[in-house]
Amino acid sequence: MKFPVTQEFIDSIMQRRSDPNYNAMMRINDVNKLHRDIVRKYSDSDGLPQSYRLLLFHLSRLEPGVTQLTLVKAAHLKPPTVSVTLQKMEADGLVIRKSNEHDLRQTLVYLSDKGREINEQIRKSFMNGDSVAVSGLSEEENETLCRLLDKIIDNLIKAR
Repeated sequence: MKFPVTQEFIDSIMQRRSDPNYNAMMRINDVNKLHRDIVRKYSDSDGLPQSYRLLLFHLSRLEPGVTQLTLVKAAHLKPPTVSVTLQKMEADGLVIRKSNEHDLRQTLVYLSDKGREINEQIRKSFMNGDSVAVSGLSEEENETLCRLLDKIIDNLIKAR
């Protein structure tokens, strides 16, 4: 969902909650939309495009110095998208690209100090969104929810 959640959308969720056809997967989809909206509100001040956030997330979790292909696979994006985004991120000082000393055909991508700082801000935005989402749940309820969601994930993976 690229646009902020509207009151109309929230009202439609409230109406659907009483509908017996409003199943668990529909609820999960609505949770996802609402969570993204909350995280977006927390992180709007950084002015970063969503594509930057995704690549920063993956670069912060992969070994330092990854190839573009590794990043394409991790982010599940198309190579031209990653290439163009990395060019912009490099121009903005968020990443550094260097030739691989062991294979000069490869260029490795690293997070810059600025990129690490911004990624930390993004991580905090997600943590804030997560806290909002599970506030009011006991630790036991949260653990139960995670176990149930893991079962759903496992079912979907097995069905592939």
